[in-house]
Amino acid sequence: MLKQYIPAVALLIISLFSVGEANAQGRLDFEQPIKINAERDWFDVANKIAVFEDNVVISQGSLSIRADHLEVTRRDDQSDVFTASGSPAVYEQQLDDGSPISAEAEIISYDQTKQLLTLSGNVKVSQSNSVIQGSEIVYNFATQQMTANRGDDESDRVTTIFMPKKKSDTNNEPTNR
Repeated sequence: MLKQYIPAVALLIISLFSVGEANAQGRLDFEQPIKINAERDWFDVANKIAVFEDNVVISQGSLSIRADHLEVTRRDDQSDVFTASGSPAVYEQQLDDGSPISAEAEIISYDQTKQLLTLSGNVKVSQSNSVIQGSEIVYNFATQQMTANRGDDESDRVTTIFMPKKKSDTNNEPTNR
């Protein structure tokens, strides 16, 4: 039974936060074996559900996801829905160029059929000192479109911070006229 879910969990790992620049990088990690550690796991074969609980750590190369709970549900069409939750669930990876990418959310969900990655609850995604925060971030792999949403509270806002690239030292020198 576990062998049936390993490819499904691999899709989750590959899918999580592989947006934009990260999608083109970090590929070597996805050739590495996937390891899932948890305090306990159980499988409901009749309902096609695998659950990993307490101190869940998924690792593949430099990629790491830490969560309190991971549930993988196989639907009748053989597609899977993955839901990782935590306080928060945390994703970290070292990309091929050496830069880190990280994200955290209360719930991270990937729907294989719809090709939708949904991060909800105090979401924060960081890469190269740039950050996007919101109540929910949805990434559509089919259309390569991302939407960030605020929460129900009118005072909630989506915050995006882009850090400009630093100019080289030679470009910062004053010119004599």
